[in-house]
Amino acid sequence: MRYLRKLNRGLLHDVWRETRWIYHHTRAYKKSVLIFILIGLVTTVLSMVSAILSKNLVDYIIAKKGWYVLHNGILVVLFSLFSIVFGAISSRYSAKINLRVSNELRAEVFGVFMNTDWQALQQYHSGDLLNRINTDVDTIAGSVLGWVPTLIVKTAQFIASLIVIMIYDPTMALFALLSAPISLLIAKPFVKKMRKLSREMRMVSSEMMSFNEEAFQNSQSIKAFNLVDSFRSKLDQVQQIYYDTAMDHNRVSVINSALLSTIGRIASYLCIGWGAFRLWGGAIDKFGTMVLFIQLAGYLSSALSALFKLVPTAIDCTVSAQRIMSIFDLPREPEADVSAVDAIRDTDLSLQAQDITFSYYDRAATLESVSFTVAPREIVAIVGPSGCGKTTLFRILLGLLRPDSGSLTLSNGLASVPVSPATRNLFAYVPQDNVIFSGTIAETLRLVRPEASDEDVWGALRVACAENFVRELPDGINSRMSERGGSLSIGQNQRLAIARAVLADAPIMLLDEVTSALDLETEEQVLQNIAALPNKTCIISTHRPSVLKLCDHIYRIQDKHLWEVNRSN
Repeated sequence: MRYLRKLNRGLLHDVWRETRWIYHHTRAYKKSVLIFILIGLVTTVLSMVSAILSKNLVDYIIAKKGWYVLHNGILVVLFSLFSIVFGAISSRYSAKINLRVSNELRAEVFGVFMNTDWQALQQYHSGDLLNRINTDVDTIAGSVLGWVPTLIVKTAQFIASLIVIMIYDPTMALFALLSAPISLLIAKPFVKKMRKLSREMRMVSSEMMSFNEEAFQNSQSIKAFNLVDSFRSKLDQVQQIYYDTAMDHNRVSVINSALLSTIGRIASYLCIGWGAFRLWGGAIDKFGTMVLFIQLAGYLSSALSALFKLVPTAIDCTVSAQRIMSIFDLPREPEADVSAVDAIRDTDLSLQAQDITFSYYDRAATLESVSFTVAPREIVAIVGPSGCGKTTLFRILLGLLRPDSGSLTLSNGLASVPVSPATRNLFAYVPQDNVIFSGTIAETLRLVRPEASDEDVWGALRVACAENFVRELPDGINSRMSERGGSLSIGQNQRLAIARAVLADAPIMLLDEVTSALDLETEEQVLQNIAALPNKTCIISTHRPSVLKLCDHIYRIQDKHLWEVNRSN
């Protein structure tokens, strides 16, 4: 028993912590929630008044009081119309607020994703992150007007129905009231199980999304390697796991809902049965009172049903909050003095690395005691075997990774700043996988410099030796590309990625194996064009000897260390 109490305390603590997090991140809509609750309470009052008017209408019909029948009939219709109108307003208002909360929370989560430490975020598959920012955010947004407001409104409906019943028959109210504690006792054992299954459902849903995303992104390779049947078989396995988990979740949910619905129905039938007994025995002398009991029994049943359904809703919501919170708890990128970076942007910059050591999580060091200097307007090559740490060094330069020890600074001779996320705008980066975004050529290039003119765009394409093939396209720079540049060749995508870096007009260019898909003549021309750019410093990672003749210095990374290559050897 002590162990169970400990588990319950831990569960309640987690649920309370997650609920507070939801409130904190949606409190801007506190007024909207209060308005929504007010609308719900007004609708409840209208329902109670409509039920009482219906009772009177039946009594007047039986008594053949024509004027009262007409009068109450009109009131019943009016109050029914009011209930419909308020219900429509509530639905419309709910949709409006849900969308706003969802959009703003998704934007906040997206911002957190983008500002989270890059290495920490790599432990999550991109499909899992997509599931969190879509499914989990929508679940949380839906709870803003679907959880606490429903709890308040439906509790008010239950209490209001109970009060009206008590006025006419306290015994019937007792029947209705007994269902609440019995339902809580039945629901309690299911809560922990449903929370566990809800977590598992989120996990397998993320696995499903991750599989599909990866398959779609690599569809060309899957077809080229004749792996369609293999991936279809893997999809069947993923879907079977999803199916089994979903059915487990559904089984527990169905059993819980069935038991709670049974209790609600029993309470409703007891109320109706007691009313019928009282009517049969003459204790109720007006048939309209029986009609009132039937209506109120329905209200009680629907209110209890809605309250019971909040249990899985609350569990799903808090589980979603926990999944988002786990991302929010990851370390953020360090903040830096942006004004100090802006002050040195348009000056001649040198780069100094001193005793840089770095290791990825739970792995041996990738780089050890790395030191080098890059002077303004130099072209420096970083060479070495695959996996030696060249790309890792570029990630450190971009502030994506932080060294375990050592220093890395940018200096103009008068002032210096440490390399950090704030210094990224001093670098124009071309990754080796040539990331090209969907949209027109002009749009994907202007991402790095939105104010660039068409002339600037064409100039960057000219430097990257991409002007000719772009002019041959039907719409030139306004030609639309598919996702990841799939409508172009690898070499064309590579040149567009170089053009984007040129257009960024940053003082230092980082080129990571960026000419690997180019022929030697085009490669040499591109590098000569880049070298001719004014006030540009270039750091090039390469395997190709043809690049090295244009470089002022060559550094080799091998066995985790870096040293300068003597050209005479």
